[in-house]
Amino acid sequence: MNNSHRLTMALSPGRLSWREIADLQSGVISEHDAIIAGLTRADIRAQVLAGTWRQPARGVLITAVGGQPRLQQAWAALLAGGRGAVLGGATAAALDGLTGHDDDVVTVLIPPERRCAPMPGVAFRRSSRLSAADIHRTRLPPRTVPARSVVDMAEWSGEREQARALIVDALRQGFVTVDTMRRAMAGRGPITRRTLIGDTLDDAARRTPRMLARLYRQIELAFALPAGRALAADSADAPTGRLDVWYGPWRLLVRIGQSGPHQARPAGRLVLAIPTERLWQAPEEVAALVTAGLGSQAPAGSAAPGASDPGPPEPAAGPGTPGETDEQDEWRETRREWHELVRDEPGEGDQGGGGGQLPAVASRQMRELPPWEAERAAGQRPVPPTA
Repeated sequence: MNNSHRLTMALSPGRLSWREIADLQSGVISEHDAIIAGLTRADIRAQVLAGTWRQPARGVLITAVGGQPRLQQAWAALLAGGRGAVLGGATAAALDGLTGHDDDVVTVLIPPERRCAPMPGVAFRRSSRLSAADIHRTRLPPRTVPARSVVDMAEWSGEREQARALIVDALRQGFVTVDTMRRAMAGRGPITRRTLIGDTLDDAARRTPRMLARLYRQIELAFALPAGRALAADSADAPTGRLDVWYGPWRLLVRIGQSGPHQARPAGRLVLAIPTERLWQAPEEVAALVTAGLGSQAPAGSAAPGASDPGPPEPAAGPGTPGETDEQDEWRETRREWHELVRDEPGEGDQGGGGGQLPAVASRQMRELPPWEAERAAGQRPVPPTA
């Protein structure tokens, strides 16, 4: 039975027995639903007096012994909040998989006109801006979607830097994306940290492998550098601040976002470590470093820096297959050591030496660029998507 059916039944208690309702809610049921399902007040009172059931709040009953105490507490708080209440903030985020930001207090969002009696370990927060897009449609317990949860957590954080760190970590975990955060913030209404959240998202957006690959490609075009192969460790939209670019014929790897001195690698490879911020702060310095690296690594008989770089060939044979070339073996080792290949996708606005190809980060989780993003990346005036 999927969650949509479970949710329908949970919201239609007259169709179920009290046991079925309680089972859907981790052993928790409201007194009102229990009576609709056929129990009498005398039955309920007898269970509570016998210690079989507990009553954590007025009108809320915990019928199961054992189970998951945290989930039972969340359901009890939710039912105490009444119709229209949903779990929010850190409580909702933890249920959806965000790690490292748990809160002992259960957060429940309630309509603005509602008044709830205090409940130990529970924070009732009124919200007048809670649309259907902010709430999961098929998940139990009812709760806010990840982006709305993170926006609320950032707004309620005690310190500004704590709020900023929370957003960055949620993006790093892949729990939210910059786009979903911006949509959630747009529908959130007045909040005191709107500027902080927006600035954090802007900074994170340009630190994704997708954007770093575009910035680096612009440097290659502007300074007549050969086109390298980009490599990324994570999702194209995760703000890792890291990107690797591999120049096969020169056996040069440019590591963006990794601190430390330039490193020599086995088999004559050279690694250049470049801070992420230098891509937009000092592109000419980046180009000079890469040019020097290419010059020092240029193999005999290869094209000079500035010529087109075909890149290392994809190995056709399996590992250890007789006849495999040294370059194929080195390329296999490079891919194993340095993450996932970042492929270029065709675009229409590239007038430089890229052969009409627009760089775009690719990973297992990446889909093709929407047309308006491709136009923006190519320097054309984007046509915004329609709803």
